Amino acid sequence: MTRATDYPGSVSLLLEARSVRRELDLSRSQIERLQGLRRRLKSECQSILDSPAGTAGLTVDQRLFGLIDRNNAAALACLNPDQFQQFHRIQNRLLGCLMLVSPQVQKQLRLTPRQVAGVEKIRLRGLEFVAEVNRSFDHGDLSRSRRATILRDYRMAQAREFEQILTARQKAVFNQLAGLP
Repeated sequence: MTRATDYPGSVSLLLEARSVRRELDLSRSQIERLQGLRRRLKSECQSILDSPAGTAGLTVDQRLFGLIDRNNAAALACLNPDQFQQFHRIQNRLLGCLMLVSPQVQKQLRLTPRQVAGVEKIRLRGLEFVAEVNRSFDHGDLSRSRRATILRDYRMAQAREFEQILTARQKAVFNQLAGLP
């Protein structure tokens, strides 16, 4: 799901990619800490999914988002200041215009209130679509592979839709944020 957050996804999962590790020049110690965080995230996610009743009246999604946010903070804390800055460039480059859901990116691009409303409309429609696909998967109507393909294709289309919101100047600024020419 795409949330209005500066880290739309799992930071530890992104940091698990070999190319990202190489680009950040992570030490062996950092890699080991990040692997531990990733294992813990996987285990705790499964625990939440196995007991959907939850605690304190929180929904499964709320509990998962809270878990991911805590895990993201712990993963980012493993980076030194230079790696932290480079991580943001890498995230922007890899996720592209999906990063428009980030309040920080919106501010850096100086999106107008109308543009922010457009991003939010696309984001909310995306949440509904993902929920529908996940329900189909849960009911056995979709295989895991088919679900992944549908969601990937949707995210690519969603990124193109986000990009259409930007002016030429904002696209150039975003490319700078992504470390692109």
